[in-house]
Amino acid sequence: MANQAADLDKRAIRKEILVLIVPIIIEGVFGYLAGIVTTALVGRLTSLAISSQGVVFRITDLLAVFWGSIRIGAMVYFVKLYGEGKFKEMLQAFVNICTVTLTIGFACIAVLTVFPKPFLSFFTNDAEILSTATTYMNIVMVGIPFFIMMKMNAALYYSVGDTKTPMYIQILVNVVNIVFGYIFIFIMKWDLIGAGWATVISQAAGGVIGFVILFRKPEFKNLGKISPALKDKQSIKVTFQKAIPVALESGFWQMSAIVMTKVILCYGRDAYSGYALASSAETLTELPVIGFTVAATTLAGKAYGAKDGALFREYYRQQMWMNSIISGIGSAVMILLPGAFMSIVTDNRTLKEIGTIYLICMGAILIPQNVQRTQKGMLYGLGNTKVPMYISGFGIWIIRVPVAMLAAYVLKWPLVSIWLIIGADQVIRYIMMHFYIKHIGALYCVENEKVSDGENKPSSTEDKKD
Repeated sequence: MANQAADLDKRAIRKEILVLIVPIIIEGVFGYLAGIVTTALVGRLTSLAISSQGVVFRITDLLAVFWGSIRIGAMVYFVKLYGEGKFKEMLQAFVNICTVTLTIGFACIAVLTVFPKPFLSFFTNDAEILSTATTYMNIVMVGIPFFIMMKMNAALYYSVGDTKTPMYIQILVNVVNIVFGYIFIFIMKWDLIGAGWATVISQAAGGVIGFVILFRKPEFKNLGKISPALKDKQSIKVTFQKAIPVALESGFWQMSAIVMTKVILCYGRDAYSGYALASSAETLTELPVIGFTVAATTLAGKAYGAKDGALFREYYRQQMWMNSIISGIGSAVMILLPGAFMSIVTDNRTLKEIGTIYLICMGAILIPQNVQRTQKGMLYGLGNTKVPMYISGFGIWIIRVPVAMLAAYVLKWPLVSIWLIIGADQVIRYIMMHFYIKHIGALYCVENEKVSDGENKPSSTEDKKD
């Protein structure tokens, strides 16, 4: 086995990893910048329009979390089939999953269109905002089926190692949204309605174009007839089994963000403003590593499906090394130049001081925070989405939230203690993930053929020898 590992071309493996993650990084950077532009477009409208859009975003963001979870669940199912070379089965599973997810999507549209007030009034009782938000939500609901298709298309693209096409499509979506947003809002004077229709058009372009290109890929050409009927129930079952833990993990983050907002606000508005601005600056350091979860999922599934244990381990090791190097650079910049980051987002001295301390604390734990993306992606590639959810839930609800509440409300510790608690949560989760991966012998899963959600570990110590 040692000779087999030595025969691997590590430079070629690193290149393969970069080919996967660079387009995702570019997509993330472009999306970040495009988000600033589109926010600025709506920011020129009335406070009523801005507030109404913000209320609707609270609902659509929750839907986006759900569809994003389904995308990961689908990827987990697709990548193993890809590694086994079962392209027709992949495409049939894709059709099945799209049929179910679109059905759920249309049900959500029907409920939110017919009964918008119960959902919108949860956030506000302002009659004007409710009226404007209802109109805006009715428009953006038109784009939901296309948004779902974009997510499902991306799942299949990522599964076959194609991250460039989703990047091009996302860039197209952002450009279309900005161009039509400008035309509808400022030239045609459609106000918030114009912003809504610009979003719908951009999503339609992304969903349709992505779907058409998909069937022209070499893997899926000339495969014969694909049945629209739900013949293979297994693809649906597995996808949702894997997606539910991911959705719950995302839900943990959403709920904890609300609680932590209240905790930080108890230190005053400046404390929360400094935190919010520093978090925006921190996002810049996360952009270079956002592709590692997808890359780890795709490559782990590919190597596992191909029954190549040496390649599986080398993929993981190279990604951990690359992730650590990139994160180390980001960590050094955050620790040594926190003031420069804060100067990008504010000129308020008080907010700068608060944000600077936060960035130094987060810079100190950036490596263990970021390499969890590779650890999690590797487990996803093995079909294990439950354990990352358990570890995330432990970190958030046993460490971060209760200890932060104790520090703020009972012990009256200073604000910096909250930043240290957030950092401790990330470090503890990294340690838990590391020891779990070692405990189950995940890197030797191919030889042992024991994966099922990581519940089994190698049967003998011989299996652990390289």
